[in-house]
Amino acid sequence: MDQKIFTQYKKALKNRTIDITCRGILIKDVSILNKYYEKESIKRACEEGCPNYGKKWSCPPFSKPYYELMDGYNEAALISFSVNMNSYVEIKNKYTAMKAANVTLKNLIEKVARKVEMETNGYALLSGSCRYCRPCACKTNQKCKHPDKMRYSIEATYLNVQALCEELLGFELLWYEKKILPKYTSTVSLIFLNENFVKEAMMEIIKDVIETY
Repeated sequence: MDQKIFTQYKKALKNRTIDITCRGILIKDVSILNKYYEKESIKRACEEGCPNYGKKWSCPPFSKPYYELMDGYNEAALISFSVNMNSYVEIKNKYTAMKAANVTLKNLIEKVARKVEMETNGYALLSGSCRYCRPCACKTNQKCKHPDKMRYSIEATYLNVQALCEELLGFELLWYEKKILPKYTSTVSLIFLNENFVKEAMMEIIKDVIETY
């Protein structure tokens, strides 16, 4: 059975209509994720280039390797949302345009991931560092206030997100560099599952979240 998902939506927001491309795959053999585990190089990249390093419980060096979080789960769902940056072309400040697009995508994919997590008794890795508490209690040397709600990003668990997207979803992540907008921007989530989950159920959740957002 084909377990890949590819669907597109037009979504009317308050001040624009955007084109969203949704990709996904249900991973029946989670041992394939071992191929994408790159702890040392990802931890080093976070330490050298991310302002959240050591300042959030959801980020390195405090985050856990994916295999510790995956213990007890036998399947996974990898999903991505992308939006064409032409939808934001009238925003003169390119960084502001990128931020606006990413805020929308992060909100959408987190709603989908949390819903899948709830319906399958699973565990979601979200897009970007945890945003449940602001600021994170880590910044004041306090324990996480909501450890049951806190979630890691995929890269914080030392999985190569770029390689996952290229090899399993068939597309490349693009980045904002030198004040130049990429053709599209994307968010990615990985949900560990311990109940049988089918493509049609995932597509129904995606459709419901986008339509009601």
